Amino acid sequence: MKQIAAFVIATVAAGLLVSTAVAPVTAAAAGPDSVAGALARLDQLNNQLDQANATLDAANRKLAQDQQTEASLNTEISALAREQYQQPALVVQLFEAGSLSQVLGDISSQQLVARKESKLLLQARELRRQDQVAQRQAADSVTSAKAARDAAKQVADQAIADAAARARALAIAQSAMPAAWNGAGPWPNHFSYGYCTWYVANRRYVPWYGNAIDWWPNARPYGYAEGQQPRVGAIMVTRESGYGHVAYVEAVNGDGSWTVSEMNYTGWDQVDRRTIYPGQVPLVGFIY
Repeated sequence: MKQIAAFVIATVAAGLLVSTAVAPVTAAAAGPDSVAGALARLDQLNNQLDQANATLDAANRKLAQDQQTEASLNTEISALAREQYQQPALVVQLFEAGSLSQVLGDISSQQLVARKESKLLLQARELRRQDQVAQRQAADSVTSAKAARDAAKQVADQAIADAAARARALAIAQSAMPAAWNGAGPWPNHFSYGYCTWYVANRRYVPWYGNAIDWWPNARPYGYAEGQQPRVGAIMVTRESGYGHVAYVEAVNGDGSWTVSEMNYTGWDQVDRRTIYPGQVPLVGFIY
């Protein structure tokens, strides 16, 4: 019976997960006529792809929990079946107990437990089936979002090639970076190039997904501590845009301020530094 509470919690969590399925996105039939319009469309689709990846990551973790719950219930039911099989005959039980009513009561209790655990196992299997559907929907959303993002990138590349600022746009497309930073981290980076999330994920290992504002809740399931005090090497999360903003804490100063490095604060693909004082930005917190 120790699985009942855990299964009820899993059932509630499943309802929350299924409700977050991402609707597929499609690329526009004709791209915008300007570089600004093409990049705006690309920005929108990059954020949709980040959200779809975050949903898929949560679905994968939830499905793993379902499989663990089902395996635990199977183990308990198997153990109960072995115990019942190894029990002595009814005559021996009656002799040892001294009372037929006591023996029948014990058998009835065991049968009740077995029925309850079997019912829980059936419910766990149904929960896993529902979460498998949600996981497949999330995977399909990631595929659709990536296809739309790639199509929009082709439109943006064409718009850039035809724009008056062709030289600067081509430098951005070729991943030109400031000389002070080599633009590479020692771990995989699954965020879109040129944005604040991509930059910070090169400075710190970031296993989760989502837009910058989503990092605050998404880091906790991976065991990352969070707080309100800046530390060197921490990730600052703010509400400085509709999608949020993240930056890397380079230094904590004696006057209570802290210095961060970041990308896409002054402009896309632009790295800068700034010193921030308490209350100066809409701070969410720091991921350590």
